[in-house]
Amino acid sequence: MTHQTDVHPVDQRLPFRKLIPFGLQHVLVMAASPITSVFLVSKALGLSVDLTINLISATFLVCGIGSLVQSFGPWKLGARLPFVMVPGGAPIVLFLLIAQQRDLQTATGAVILTALFYFLVLPVFARCLKYFPRIVIGTMLLLVAVNLIKVYGAIIIGKPGTPGFADPLNIGLALATIGFTIVFARVLTGMAGQLSVLLGLLAGAAVATVAGVMHFDGIASGP
Repeated sequence: MTHQTDVHPVDQRLPFRKLIPFGLQHVLVMAASPITSVFLVSKALGLSVDLTINLISATFLVCGIGSLVQSFGPWKLGARLPFVMVPGGAPIVLFLLIAQQRDLQTATGAVILTALFYFLVLPVFARCLKYFPRIVIGTMLLLVAVNLIKVYGAIIIGKPGTPGFADPLNIGLALATIGFTIVFARVLTGMAGQLSVLLGLLAGAAVATVAGVMHFDGIASGP
Protein backbone atom coordinates (compact mmCIF):
# COMPACT_ATOMS: atom_id res chain seq x y z
CA MET A 1 0.00 0.00 0.00
CA THR A 2 1.49 3.31 -1.05
CA HIS A 3 0.84 6.69 0.49
CA GLN A 4 0.83 9.73 -1.78
CA THR A 5 1.57 13.10 -0.23
CA ASP A 6 0.44 16.25 -1.95
CA VAL A 7 3.21 18.79 -2.53
CA HIS A 8 2.42 22.45 -3.05
CA PRO A 9 3.50 23.63 -6.54
CA VAL A 10 5.94 26.13 -5.01
CA ASP A 11 7.77 23.24 -3.28
CA GLN A 12 7.91 20.91 -6.28
CA ARG A 13 11.32 20.03 -7.70
CA LEU A 14 11.36 20.98 -11.37
CA PRO A 15 13.15 18.92 -14.05
CA PHE A 16 16.48 20.18 -15.39
CA ARG A 17 14.94 21.28 -18.68
CA LYS A 18 12.99 23.87 -16.65
CA LEU A 19 15.60 24.56 -13.98
CA ILE A 20 18.25 25.66 -16.50
CA PRO A 21 16.26 28.51 -18.12
CA PHE A 22 14.87 29.64 -14.75
CA GLY A 23 18.39 29.65 -13.32
CA LEU A 24 19.63 31.64 -16.31
CA GLN A 25 16.83 34.15 -15.75
CA HIS A 26 17.88 34.53 -12.10
CA VAL A 27 21.52 35.09 -13.09
CA LEU A 28 20.66 37.72 -15.70
CA VAL A 29 18.39 39.56 -13.28
CA MET A 30 21.01 39.61 -10.52
CA ALA A 31 23.97 40.50 -12.79
CA ALA A 32 23.09 44.16 -13.27
CA SER A 33 23.01 45.13 -9.60
CA PRO A 34 26.47 43.84 -8.52
CA ILE A 35 28.22 45.32 -11.57
CA THR A 36 26.52 48.70 -11.17
CA SER A 37 27.17 48.77 -7.43
CA VAL A 38 30.86 47.98 -7.84
CA PHE A 39 31.31 50.62 -10.54
CA LEU A 40 29.55 53.16 -8.31
CA VAL A 41 31.81 52.37 -5.34
CA SER A 42 34.92 52.28 -7.52
CA LYS A 43 34.23 55.64 -9.10
CA ALA A 44 33.28 57.32 -5.83
CA LEU A 45 36.38 56.07 -3.98
CA GLY A 46 38.81 56.26 -6.90
CA LEU A 47 39.74 52.56 -6.91
CA SER A 48 42.18 51.16 -9.44
CA VAL A 49 41.09 49.03 -12.40
CA ASP A 50 42.66 45.85 -10.98
CA LEU A 51 40.99 46.37 -7.60
CA THR A 52 37.66 47.03 -9.32
CA ILE A 53 37.92 43.76 -11.27
CA ASN A 54 38.74 41.84 -8.08
CA LEU A 55 35.85 43.55 -6.30
CA ILE A 56 33.43 42.51 -9.06
CA SER A 57 34.58 38.88 -8.78
CA ALA A 58 34.26 38.93 -4.98
CA THR A 59 30.81 40.54 -5.17
CA PHE A 60 29.51 37.89 -7.57
CA LEU A 61 30.95 35.15 -5.36
CA VAL A 62 29.26 36.51 -2.23
CA CYS A 63 25.97 37.08 -4.10
CA GLY A 64 26.07 33.49 -5.31
CA ILE A 65 26.78 32.11 -1.84
CA GLY A 66 24.01 34.25 -0.35
CA SER A 67 21.53 33.10 -3.01
CA LEU A 68 22.40 29.44 -2.34
CA VAL A 69 21.97 29.92 1.42
CA GLN A 70 18.58 31.59 0.90
CA SER A 71 17.46 28.87 -1.52
CA PHE A 72 18.61 25.74 0.35
CA GLY A 73 18.46 27.08 3.93
CA PRO A 74 21.23 24.99 5.56
CA TRP A 75 21.35 24.88 9.38
CA LYS A 76 18.01 26.76 9.49
CA LEU A 77 19.59 29.75 7.75
CA GLY A 78 17.80 31.37 4.84
CA ALA A 79 14.20 31.48 3.70
CA ARG A 80 14.38 28.34 1.51
CA LEU A 81 12.91 30.38 -1.31
CA PRO A 82 14.43 31.34 -4.68
CA PHE A 83 15.75 34.67 -3.43
CA VAL A 84 18.57 36.47 -5.22
CA MET A 85 20.97 38.27 -2.89
CA VAL A 86 22.38 41.45 -4.45
CA PRO A 87 23.84 44.70 -3.09
CA GLY A 88 21.15 47.14 -1.98
CA GLY A 89 20.99 50.76 -3.05
CA ALA A 90 20.52 52.38 0.38
CA PRO A 91 23.32 50.41 2.14
CA ILE A 92 25.77 51.32 -0.64
CA VAL A 93 25.00 55.01 -0.17
CA LEU A 94 25.65 54.71 3.57
CA PHE A 95 28.85 52.76 2.89
CA LEU A 96 30.13 55.49 0.57
CA LEU A 97 29.26 58.25 3.04
CA ILE A 98 31.24 56.54 5.81
CA ALA A 99 34.15 55.73 3.48
CA GLN A 100 34.36 59.30 2.18
CA GLN A 101 34.06 60.92 5.60
CA ARG A 102 36.33 58.44 7.42
CA ASP A 103 38.11 55.74 5.45
CA LEU A 104 37.47 52.44 3.69
CA GLN A 105 38.46 50.37 6.73
CA THR A 106 35.89 52.11 8.94
CA ALA A 107 33.15 51.58 6.34
CA THR A 108 34.03 47.89 6.04
CA GLY A 109 33.96 47.50 9.83
CA ALA A 110 30.54 49.15 9.93
CA VAL A 111 29.25 46.60 7.42
CA ILE A 112 30.56 43.70 9.52
CA LEU A 113 29.02 45.08 12.73
CA THR A 114 25.70 45.68 10.96
CA ALA A 115 25.68 42.09 9.69
CA LEU A 116 26.31 40.75 13.20
CA PHE A 117 23.54 42.97 14.58
CA TYR A 118 21.06 41.70 11.98
CA PHE A 119 22.13 38.11 12.61
CA LEU A 120 21.26 38.50 16.30
CA VAL A 121 18.13 40.66 16.03
CA LEU A 122 16.32 39.26 12.98
CA PRO A 123 15.19 35.98 14.65
CA VAL A 124 13.50 38.05 17.36
CA PHE A 125 11.99 40.40 14.79
CA ALA A 126 10.69 37.45 12.74
CA ARG A 127 8.77 36.16 15.77
CA CYS A 128 7.22 39.59 16.25
CA LEU A 129 5.88 39.82 12.69
CA LYS A 130 2.64 38.09 13.67
CA TYR A 131 1.80 41.09 15.88
CA PHE A 132 2.00 43.54 12.98
CA PRO A 133 -1.16 44.05 10.89
CA ARG A 134 -1.02 43.38 7.18
CA ILE A 135 -1.16 47.10 6.39
CA VAL A 136 2.20 47.57 8.14
CA ILE A 137 3.90 44.74 6.25
CA GLY A 138 2.33 45.92 2.99
CA THR A 139 3.60 49.45 3.61
CA MET A 140 7.11 48.11 4.23
CA LEU A 141 7.04 46.18 0.95
CA LEU A 142 5.74 49.26 -0.87
CA LEU A 143 8.59 51.38 0.50
CA VAL A 144 11.11 48.76 -0.61
CA ALA A 145 9.60 48.75 -4.11
CA VAL A 146 9.67 52.56 -4.31
CA ASN A 147 13.31 52.55 -3.22
CA LEU A 148 14.15 50.01 -5.93
CA ILE A 149 12.45 52.18 -8.55
CA LYS A 150 14.48 55.16 -7.37
CA VAL A 151 17.77 53.25 -7.42
CA TYR A 152 17.36 51.60 -10.81
CA GLY A 153 15.80 54.73 -12.27
CA ALA A 154 19.01 56.56 -11.38
CA ILE A 155 21.00 53.76 -13.02
CA ILE A 156 19.03 54.17 -16.24
CA ILE A 157 19.13 57.97 -16.36
CA GLY A 158 22.56 58.49 -14.83
CA LYS A 159 23.87 61.29 -12.65
CA PRO A 160 23.62 64.98 -13.59
CA GLY A 161 26.84 66.26 -15.07
CA THR A 162 28.11 62.86 -16.22
CA PRO A 163 28.43 61.81 -19.88
CA GLY A 164 25.25 60.26 -21.21
CA PHE A 165 23.00 61.75 -18.54
CA ALA A 166 19.33 61.34 -19.54
CA ASP A 167 20.36 59.95 -22.92
CA PRO A 168 17.13 59.33 -24.88
CA LEU A 169 18.60 56.16 -26.38
CA ASN A 170 19.35 54.64 -22.97
CA ILE A 171 15.92 55.60 -21.66
CA GLY A 172 14.31 54.18 -24.79
CA LEU A 173 16.16 50.87 -24.44
CA ALA A 174 15.11 50.60 -20.79
CA LEU A 175 11.47 51.33 -21.63
CA ALA A 176 11.60 48.87 -24.54
CA THR A 177 12.96 46.13 -22.26
CA ILE A 178 10.23 46.82 -19.69
CA GLY A 179 7.62 46.87 -22.44
CA PHE A 180 8.80 43.55 -23.90
CA THR A 181 8.72 41.96 -20.45
CA ILE A 182 5.16 43.16 -19.78
CA VAL A 183 3.95 41.98 -23.19
CA PHE A 184 5.54 38.55 -22.76
CA ALA A 185 4.05 38.22 -19.27
CA ARG A 186 0.57 39.12 -20.55
CA VAL A 187 0.58 37.18 -23.82
CA LEU A 188 2.57 34.02 -23.08
CA THR A 189 1.29 31.25 -20.83
CA GLY A 190 2.81 28.38 -18.92
CA MET A 191 6.57 28.14 -18.65
CA ALA A 192 7.11 30.75 -21.37
CA GLY A 193 5.13 33.28 -19.36
CA GLN A 194 7.21 32.54 -16.27
CA LEU A 195 10.32 33.29 -18.32
CA SER A 196 9.01 36.69 -19.41
CA VAL A 197 11.85 38.52 -17.62
CA LEU A 198 14.47 36.45 -19.44
CA LEU A 199 12.73 36.93 -22.78
CA GLY A 200 12.36 40.66 -22.12
CA LEU A 201 16.09 40.99 -21.38
CA LEU A 202 16.98 39.07 -24.54
CA ALA A 203 14.62 41.21 -26.62
CA GLY A 204 16.06 44.39 -25.13
CA ALA A 205 19.59 43.15 -25.85
CA ALA A 206 18.60 42.43 -29.45
CA VAL A 207 17.24 45.96 -29.85
CA ALA A 208 20.45 47.38 -28.34
CA THR A 209 22.52 45.33 -30.79
CA VAL A 210 20.50 46.58 -33.75
CA ALA A 211 20.82 50.16 -32.45
CA GLY A 212 24.60 49.74 -32.37
CA VAL A 213 25.11 50.32 -28.63
CA MET A 214 25.84 46.71 -27.66
CA HIS A 215 29.16 45.34 -28.87
CA PHE A 216 30.81 41.95 -28.50
CA ASP A 217 34.23 42.85 -29.89
CA GLY A 218 36.03 42.79 -26.54
CA ILE A 219 34.80 39.33 -25.54
CA ALA A 220 37.23 37.38 -27.73
CA SER A 221 40.19 39.56 -26.76
CA GLY A 222 39.42 39.53 -23.04
CA PRO A 223 41.51 37.66 -20.46
